[in-house]
Amino acid sequence: MNATTHIEKNGIALRAVEPTDLDFIYLAENDANAWNASATVAPMSRMMIQQYIEIYRADLYADRQLRLIAVDATSGKRLGIADLYDYDPRNNRAGVGIYIVPAMRQRGYGKRVLDLICHYAQDFIGIHNLYATIPTDNVPSRSIFAQCGFAEIATLPHWIKTQQGYTSAVFTSKIAE
Repeated sequence: MNATTHIEKNGIALRAVEPTDLDFIYLAENDANAWNASATVAPMSRMMIQQYIEIYRADLYADRQLRLIAVDATSGKRLGIADLYDYDPRNNRAGVGIYIVPAMRQRGYGKRVLDLICHYAQDFIGIHNLYATIPTDNVPSRSIFAQCGFAEIATLPHWIKTQQGYTSAVFTSKIAE
């Protein structure tokens, strides 16, 4: 990969969504174990994702969201997805989310992907405040966000509806240095 096609730090790169990512995004979006964190309620078809890829502009200012594919900087192997969402240019803030493929979890990739998307958002784009809402029982995600400088600001009781009922979430925030 050359330096003009991606953002890189600590062996991780974030790159634009490509047509060849169809099956990868299909698997990530249809990982029912991640739906509580993303507010997804139904599976997505390959056709829906293909259409998304075809029209995706990667324009944070126009679309108020940005999706990047996280890859190993040396091999190009896909590790996950990093999203900025609900971008608010007036208040200079955005939500941030990461998804690491199950086979690559608990290897430090989540922290490095989150660190890289935060670095990019705050240092390159100039976003002042990044935030995320994390289910309270998602201890690995809470730990990763804490390690990357996110403070747990509030607990939101009964915030997320699950198959078992309602679960609480924590609202986390990271202010640019």
